[in-house]
Amino acid sequence: METDSTGLGELLEQAEQLTADIDGDGELPRVERNFRQILEAGQQLWTRTAQTSSRDTSDVKASILLASKGYDLPRMSHKLESLSTAKTFEPIEPIRETDIQGFLRNERENAILSVIEESKKATFERADRLYWESLENEWEQEKQRILNALVGSSQEVIDVTLDAESTIMESSSIVGRSAMDSIEMAYAKVIYQYNEQVVQGGFKYSLAEKFCELSRDLDDKNVLDLWTMVEQMINVPLTTGKDILEARSSVAMQTSLISQARKYLEQKYLQYIQAIVYGNLQQAQLGGIPGTYSLVRSFLNIRIPTNTQGLEDGLVEGHPVWPVIYYCIRCGDLNAALRAVKAASSALGVLVSYLTEYSQSNQSRLSPSSEGQIRLQYRRSVRTSTDPYKRAVYCILGCCDITDDHSEVATKTDDYLWLRICQLRPEEEEEDTVALQQDRMTLSRFQTMLLEEYGESHFNAYQQPYLFFQVLFLSGQFEAAIEFLSRMEHLRCHAVHVAITLYEQNLLALPINLNAPLLSKNPGDKPPSRRLNFAHLIMIYTHKFEATDPREAIQYFYLLRNLKGLKGEDLFMACVSELVLETKEFEMLLGKMEKDNCRKPGIIDKFQGDVQKIIEVVAVDSENKGLYEDAVKLYDLAKKHEKVLELLNKLLSQVVPQVKNPGSARDRLENMAVDIAERYKTHGHSGSRETTGTCYLLLDLMTFFNQYHAKRYSEALDTIQKLKLLPFQTEDVEQKARAFLHYPEEVRRNLPDVLLATMNILYSEYKSRKSAGLGSPQTSFLSQQKSSPEEPGKYITYLRKQARALITFAGMIPYRMPGDTNARLVQMEVLMN
Repeated sequence: METDSTGLGELLEQAEQLTADIDGDGELPRVERNFRQILEAGQQLWTRTAQTSSRDTSDVKASILLASKGYDLPRMSHKLESLSTAKTFEPIEPIRETDIQGFLRNERENAILSVIEESKKATFERADRLYWESLENEWEQEKQRILNALVGSSQEVIDVTLDAESTIMESSSIVGRSAMDSIEMAYAKVIYQYNEQVVQGGFKYSLAEKFCELSRDLDDKNVLDLWTMVEQMINVPLTTGKDILEARSSVAMQTSLISQARKYLEQKYLQYIQAIVYGNLQQAQLGGIPGTYSLVRSFLNIRIPTNTQGLEDGLVEGHPVWPVIYYCIRCGDLNAALRAVKAASSALGVLVSYLTEYSQSNQSRLSPSSEGQIRLQYRRSVRTSTDPYKRAVYCILGCCDITDDHSEVATKTDDYLWLRICQLRPEEEEEDTVALQQDRMTLSRFQTMLLEEYGESHFNAYQQPYLFFQVLFLSGQFEAAIEFLSRMEHLRCHAVHVAITLYEQNLLALPINLNAPLLSKNPGDKPPSRRLNFAHLIMIYTHKFEATDPREAIQYFYLLRNLKGLKGEDLFMACVSELVLETKEFEMLLGKMEKDNCRKPGIIDKFQGDVQKIIEVVAVDSENKGLYEDAVKLYDLAKKHEKVLELLNKLLSQVVPQVKNPGSARDRLENMAVDIAERYKTHGHSGSRETTGTCYLLLDLMTFFNQYHAKRYSEALDTIQKLKLLPFQTEDVEQKARAFLHYPEEVRRNLPDVLLATMNILYSEYKSRKSAGLGSPQTSFLSQQKSSPEEPGKYITYLRKQARALITFAGMIPYRMPGDTNARLVQMEVLMN
């Protein structure tokens, strides 16, 4: 208890002492508050601290940080707030008119600001224009690549039907071996021979005939039939001076197309009958009498028994008369059919005159009156006949009942096509077409029915591609037939060369716009006319092998020489340019510059065209795409020496101060520039004196930097002194500064690096002298310089004067140096003093 009493007593004494101190003569008055007031004051202080803690904390931390470095934050903040926030380039308002000096100063500043603003606006507009032009060019190229990859049906829109495996094969470039198979190589050889004839101005032989010969060697009956059909169908009057579709709609052209299609189907069927008969000689009982009549009789011995029900009008030499007549007409031998009619009973006597007239007609058709009589007889009695061959013969002669498919007789697609083609009539006057629209089959109506009404699904086209191609081609729809066949990778080469054959015969309808889909139609074309983008098809085909077989690709591009691109450019030149830029085969395609400044011919020279212009086109395309190194080589081939030197200067100026490493861009550019410069110096050139001088000066600066980076400082300093680019004496500074204004930009942009390198050389010499001692001048790499003083002390002074001259020169020239250049120059000059 005593211990507790003592402790409380001491505590009381201390409290009284504190009270006495507070009541003393202090500056602060005594504040008397009860516990409730103290609590409220604490709550207020705590609330105020919570609201401003983050800001005050930041201010405190900033004050502590800056105060440690001697900065007064409140005073600095006040000064910063007092600064004007006016815009830097805000035009200055004119002052009082009586203040002439102020007015002129204000006008001058306003003029400068307006020039800056106009330059800024023009720069932004030019950058925007260049950006959109570049974007448009890139999109056009990308769009062309997309179009080249899309190989599908394009009626209204493109239907992509690409095989995945073929797409992968096309996209992958085969390096080191040809991407062409044996069939494509055989076709390419024919194209090469054909182009040789064209270039030499000789007689153009028939491509269809050559391709027919080629197809016989391929041992593929489908391909042989295809080219036999093409050779037959192109034997029509050539069109010149008018649109192909317009010429194809003429009566003469339609009549010729119908006649050629019918002849092909008749010849093909005759070969079919011969194969059947000679394959069954015992049953056919051919006999020794040649001719179609005997062949048909033997064929009937195999196909149609004598006692077949429904056949009318008796027999002729033991065979039903109407099948004999039909098959003779089907084989294209109207005389044999007429012989059968004459050998029949008198019931067919009226048919003799009609068949005679039919066989003597050049167009294989009766006169309107005879045709009317046949139709009348057909409607009265023949339509209800049980003999399908009789009905078919009457429909062929009189173009009757165009809705009857004659399925009993026409059991195959070829038979159906032949029956319909026999009933076709060319479109004549529009009034007649409208009046007889329901009673006659025109070529355009037949084409629409095959392409749009029946279409690919009806003919099972992808399982029977040759058949559907034949259906479209024989109906005169060449473009649609080629486009369909080109969709299949393994058949594309045939489709392409059919298109080439028709194009060279001026029988292929082309679109006006080369950006059109592979198959398209113009708004004014009559249905179902289509146009084939021939140039697009050639590019699709050559895309597969142009990287591995540029020689063959350029032969196909030569076929496009008469076509114009979107901007009116020669399409052959444009394709060659693209091929050269893609393959980089400059020497093989365009030639090579020899040491004697003569161009070694390339493949392009074989075409005997304007080779100079072609090379220029490729060079311009290279430059526009930013491929300046390639452009230099191409302009050199085109002997555009000024352009060569101009681009060389642009390229060299970017790599002058770099270190020369084997295989680097600098090493490659320097070697190319030295080769060109030596050749131009030896054999002359057409470049301007200014451009040539700039090129030689840049090459000398590259030599200087080669020596500098190799630490051959004596040679480097000797080189830079011979160039007389920099002042090494104070009295030369002004003259060198004036001369600087006349240097081209390619040289001026490298001046900061030249100054730094030269100053480094002087500083290295200074350090070597200081470290070796002033009495050992032989250890210095500049001790043998003629301009160097022999006494060590004077030599140190001499180096300092040279450094001072460089510093003064750097400050006088009106050129904005990089941020640290002046600082580094000054630092080294200070270290030398």
